[in-house]
Amino acid sequence: MKHTLKRWLRRALAATLHATGLRRLFRAQRRGVPVLMFHNVGKPASTDYIPGHMKLDDARLGELLGQLGRSGYGTLTVGQMVEALDRGECPPDRVVLTFDDGYKDNHDRLLPLLREHRATATVFVQTGPMHGHINWLHHYFWVLHRRGPHALGEELGRRLGGEAAGKLRGLPPDPVAAEYRIKRVLKYDVSAADRDRLLDEIFRAAGGDDAELARQVWLSPEDCRALDAAGVELGAHTVNHLVLSSLDRATQRAEIEGSLRDLRQWLGHDVASFAYPYGRSWDYNEDTLAVLRELGLRSAITAMPGLNDVATGRLELRRIAVSEDVPLAEILCEVDGVFDWFARRGLDLRS
Repeated sequence: MKHTLKRWLRRALAATLHATGLRRLFRAQRRGVPVLMFHNVGKPASTDYIPGHMKLDDARLGELLGQLGRSGYGTLTVGQMVEALDRGECPPDRVVLTFDDGYKDNHDRLLPLLREHRATATVFVQTGPMHGHINWLHHYFWVLHRRGPHALGEELGRRLGGEAAGKLRGLPPDPVAAEYRIKRVLKYDVSAADRDRLLDEIFRAAGGDDAELARQVWLSPEDCRALDAAGVELGAHTVNHLVLSSLDRATQRAEIEGSLRDLRQWLGHDVASFAYPYGRSWDYNEDTLAVLRELGLRSAITAMPGLNDVATGRLELRRIAVSEDVPLAEILCEVDGVFDWFARRGLDLRS
């Protein structure tokens, strides 16, 4: 109820400030650089199975880029933002666009839009799919799309048993809420081995094929090189997109270092930026931070909301999630620093 009320207040405020033009008054008091987080661009048939909250129609993205340009905003990569912050600068007229996971539409649909609007971005690439290995989350999305949350939850509960089964019984009637509960159980309440094995079995029994799905949905090394040549920054996002805090230090290092090695091989140079899979504060830990320092990564970005200023830790940068259901007015208010202004005064409308 509290979350719903906050969302309603946030959207009502954004609509009013945008319609009246008053949102621009907050821009002069903005205390950091906003980083926007996206995933898929457009809705190609190959990504029908991916949930809508991970998508943004290419026309809407084009509209957003146009609005940003008309408002006097330019774009930076994460690396360029970090360079500015390291110099003690906090550019008031810049915004950073980031795209997680390394989907093929980031080349086919995003790149033409960036060129049209003379913009840039950072794409964080999980590299396992380029080797034909799909992680559990996409097995889950793929099967969920075909079965629906309630039928899938019933089968998972029956086959998992134990405490997890209890949490999967009596799922909320709302499909979105049911899907959210299943995903949380699979992320945090089931052993990785059991979860991966079971979802792989269900995926294959339903006709899924890792190599074919990877070819259709994810960037190829050639696509990565084309993005890099066009000035889009590529950053690392692990090999298999696992919850890093659930892994021992050696496995965390293998996941991070493996993605860095892949990108170095494909691009011919090192990358300096990293994004945590899932990105909440509980999805990484002190071992993760230590590994990133050992590997010499210059920055790492979370999915925790907020702006980034000179004082923001470079390995815990913040960003704002954007998807199809977030109104344009709300995104522009985020960029202008409206919600950060209210948060500094004790009214956090983001969480």
